[in-house]
Amino acid sequence: MLELIDVLTPDGHPTRIRKPKTEVHRTGAWHRAAHLWILTPSEVLLQKRADAKDNWPGWWDVSVAGHVSAGETALETVVRETREELGLTVDANEIRHVGTLTEQCVLNDGAYIDNEIHEIFVTRREVDLSALVLDPLEVADVALVAIDEARTWRVVPSSLRSLDLVC
Repeated sequence: MLELIDVLTPDGHPTRIRKPKTEVHRTGAWHRAAHLWILTPSEVLLQKRADAKDNWPGWWDVSVAGHVSAGETALETVVRETREELGLTVDANEIRHVGTLTEQCVLNDGAYIDNEIHEIFVTRREVDLSALVLDPLEVADVALVAIDEARTWRVVPSSLRSLDLVC
C-alpha cells in the first residue's frame, strides 16, 4: 500500500502537497513524525528496530514511532502505531504531548534524507512484555530499561533527545 505523507515547510506549516513516503525521504521534504514514550513507574520501554528498516536498522529506539500519514494527526499516529508495532491498545486520553523537536540527517550514502518534525508524546502504564505482539517488519525486540541506563544503550540519537523531554 502506498503511504502518502503531508509535506511541510521547514517550520511545520502544511504545503498542501502529499508525496509517497519513499519520495519524501529521497528528496528530503519536511514532514511530521510522532514518538510515544511508554514509561512504567521505574522504566522506559525501548524497541529494537528491525534489521530491514531503511533508517537506523538494529538500533534501539523510542517505544513507538511512525510517520504521520496524510490527513492524520500526530496523536492518531501514535495510537495507530502502538497497535501496529506492539499489538498494544492505548487510548488517546492516556497520552500527553510533551514537545516538538526537529531532526535533519542524511543516511545510506545520501539515499535517505530525513527532515522531520517530531511530535513527542508520553504515557505512563505497566507493560507486560510477554503480552506484546511485535510486528517483525518493524520491531526486532523490546526491553524495559531504567531511564538512566537507556542513555547508555545504542539508541537512535534523535530518540535520546526526545527522551530528555519526557524525563
